[in-house]
Formats: sequence, C-alpha cells, structure tokens
Amino acid sequence: MTIDALLMALFLILLLSRLLGELCQRIGWPAVVGEISAGVILGPSLLGLLQPDPILAHIAELGIILLLFSIGTETSIKRLYHAGGQILLVAFIGIILPLLFTGMVAFYAMGLSPFAALFYGCALTATSIGISVSVLKDTHQQQESCSHIILGAAVVDDIAGVILLSLLFTFANEGNIAAIPMLKLVLTLVAFLLFAPVIGRGLIYLLRFLSGHAQNLGYEAVVMLSLICLFAWLAHHLGAPALLGGFSAGLALSRQFVSPWQRYLQNPFPFTNKLEHAMQPLTEVFAPIFFVYVGISVDLSQLALDQNNLLLLCVMVLLAMLGKLLAGFPLKCAWRDRLIVGCAMVPRGEVGLVFAQFGLQLGIISASVFTELVLVIMATTLLGPILLKRLLLSQSDGHQCG
Repeated sequence: MTIDALLMALFLILLLSRLLGELCQRIGWPAVVGEISAGVILGPSLLGLLQPDPILAHIAELGIILLLFSIGTETSIKRLYHAGGQILLVAFIGIILPLLFTGMVAFYAMGLSPFAALFYGCALTATSIGISVSVLKDTHQQQESCSHIILGAAVVDDIAGVILLSLLFTFANEGNIAAIPMLKLVLTLVAFLLFAPVIGRGLIYLLRFLSGHAQNLGYEAVVMLSLICLFAWLAHHLGAPALLGGFSAGLALSRQFVSPWQRYLQNPFPFTNKLEHAMQPLTEVFAPIFFVYVGISVDLSQLALDQNNLLLLCVMVLLAMLGKLLAGFPLKCAWRDRLIVGCAMVPRGEVGLVFAQFGLQLGIISASVFTELVLVIMATTLLGPILLKRLLLSQSDGHQCG
C-alpha cells in the first residue's frame, strides 16, 4: 500500500467509523456495531474501496493492543478475589457451554475439521467487558452485587479467552499438541499475567520519579505507549499474542492494583490517572481501526444465503446466546437477577473478534466461515445489551445475587 493510499484509507476509516459509531450509540446500540459496519461498507462486501492489507492489519493490531490495555485498567483483581466462587462458576459455565454447543454444530453441521470447530467454539467463549459495563453505567447498576459478579466473570472469561487464543495460536504455528510444551506455555502465560503487572507497577514508580525532571509536553503518553509496546513485544516473544502485553500493562495501572509493598510506598494513583487519561485519545483513535478492519475482512459475497445456511446461522446465534444465558442460572438469587447476569455475559465484542481475525490470518478458518463467525459475534453484541437494558429498566424487586 502506497502512502497516498494509506492516508486515504485512514481518512475513510476514521471518518465513517466515528459517524456510524455515534449513530449506533444514539439509538442504543454498541458503537462497535457501527465500526464493523463501516468496514463492511468500505470493504469488498459493498463499495470495495478498501481491501485487507498487511499495513492496515498491523495498525489494526496496534489498536487492539491499546484496547486490551484500556480493559486492563478497568480490571479489578481485588473484586475477582472477593466475589470468589460465584464468579468462577458463572465464568466456567459461560465458557464451557458456548464452546460445546457451537463447536459441536460447527463440526457436525458445518463440516469443519476438529481443530477449526474447536477454534470456532473458543471464539464464542469470551464476554465483552466494555459493552456490559456501559449498559450497567447507563442504568446506574454498576455498584449492585450482581454487577460485581458480571464484571468478575467477564474478566475471567477474557483472561481465559486470551489464554485459549495463545494455545491455539501456538498449535496453529507448530502443528502439533505436545503435553509438556503446552503445559510450559500455560505456565508461562499465567506467570506473565501474574508478574508483568507487578513489574509494570514498579516501572510506573520509576516513571513517576522521572516525570518531575521532564521538560517536554506529552511525557505521560510517550512513556505509557513505550511501556505498552515493550510488554506487547515481550508477550509475543514468549509465544503469546501481543495483545496480552497490552492487557498486562493495563493491569499495572488498575485503580485497585494490589501488591505486597503497596503499604510502604506512596499511592501513585494521581500519576496513573494521568497516564490513563493520556492514553485515552490514542485508544479512541486506534481501537476503532481494528473493528473497521474486521468489517473490511468480511466478504458477504462469500456467504451462501440459501435457506439451510441462514437457518444454521440463526441456530449458531441462539446457541451462542443460550450458552451464556444459562451461566447465571446456578446463582442463589431471584430468577430476574439470574437472567440479568446471563444477558450481561451474552455480548462477545472485541475478544471474539480478535479470535475470528486471528483464525482468518492463520488459515484456521476460511473466509466464508470467518464471515459467518463475525455475523454471530455481531448478533450477540447487539442483542445482549438490548436484552440486558430491558431487564435492568424493568427490574422492580429488591432481590440481589448472594
């Protein structure tokens, strides 16, 4: 792609994604739906103005790294610990059921290979933290006990999704499953998620000290972006997706970060807030590029629109939703609250799209399967928040999850 073509592509992507994202938000839909739609319009499905390109793909990957960084800053390890067993129960069911339901249909009805069917099911295990949190904030429910379970389970889902993606990524590159290397990879990923945020927090103390000697404007944005790039490179070097590094850097900035030495050091929250706010404009610029690129990668002309395929697509959407809705049923609370938890787990959002994009790039799934998978993710991303908002606004009893 030449420089003039790249500049025009970025102009079209940024402008149309903003317009359609704003439009979707005004009518109560997630902005990500508008951003993907912008890619569908610009890509080969409709206008054909843009095509998948390696340069755009790299820019889109930077966008998802920054988005996962933003999610990491909103993740509370402390909240996960306190909600404990209920979070793990909801998260476990919300991972296993969609994986089994959609994976089996992908294998038997769609005729995918066992690995491709497993990948398809794994792509539908994650839950979008950002979308569910947005709905909870809009309805002023973010401090309720059910909301804590929703947030915690969504975090566990996303972490499990990133680990699953790393394992599948490694298998796709190496072509085999060996117990010891796989175990080593899992332990490496867990260790990275445990220690990278702690190291990042230590670096933040150093950066805070150096900030007193900085003379140039934009110090916070430069040092934070450098830290994100460093952690993303390290994650990739260890065999994991680079986005895991962005997530770990975000955890280092988390408002509820806990460390053994925290009681002996001055609270760095004012400085971490500066770092987070400095990165917000960059995230808002680059993250939509990833979703637009997903839309550009979709080619609706490859989607067979016969009756059987449309029926199969609807079945996949229903199974993807049912697997998450059932996740809230074992909780000890009112049925409405169980449905609220289940509905909040339905939208797949960004992590599911990351799965789909990786599967297409690595050749695990074909372009037609990729298109169908993205449509399923978009459907859950749209229907989940609508159902959740209706339940929250109509909630009249005082039962809470316990």
